Amino acid sequence: MKSRIAIAIFAGAVLCPSLALAAEAPEAAGSWFSLIFYVINFVIFLWILNRYAGPPVRQYFGDRARGLRETIGKADAAFREAQDLANRAAERIAKLEAEKTQISSDLADETVYQVGRVYDLAHESVARIKHDAEMTAAALRDAAQRRARESLAAAAGRIARDLVERSFVPADQRRLLDGFLDKLREEARE
Repeated sequence: MKSRIAIAIFAGAVLCPSLALAAEAPEAAGSWFSLIFYVINFVIFLWILNRYAGPPVRQYFGDRARGLRETIGKADAAFREAQDLANRAAERIAKLEAEKTQISSDLADETVYQVGRVYDLAHESVARIKHDAEMTAAALRDAAQRRARESLAAAAGRIARDLVERSFVPADQRRLLDGFLDKLREEARE
């Protein structure tokens, strides 16, 4: 209700000077009167504005200022919190970089160790394979020599049997038995 009255008074105050300007003014005599009228009209206008529009305007600007202060306070708090988060993130990134460097160094050391281990195992395997090859070659050589001796002995036995069968006479048998008995007597004496 008050706002309607304020609007009506405001409209009247605004329209009154325009009515006064629309009227014919006396030449020189009315100029002071017009000035006083305008001043009084302006003072009334200011009083009406102050009376009816002043409190809502002051409340609006007070609320607006309070809202701005709260918004600025929230923005400052959010900025400080964001700055704190950024600092913590930077610390974490630095820690992660240090940890990454340490892990990389550890992996490089472990790789060098494992390569050395593989190199040592490879040399041991080469030595074992070489030793096994030498042992296998020696065993194959011994087996071949044994087979060669066996086959030579078998061939010599066949040849000797063939020779004995062809040229063995009873006197040879007697002589072999006498030689065998003489050898036995000599060994019995010792």
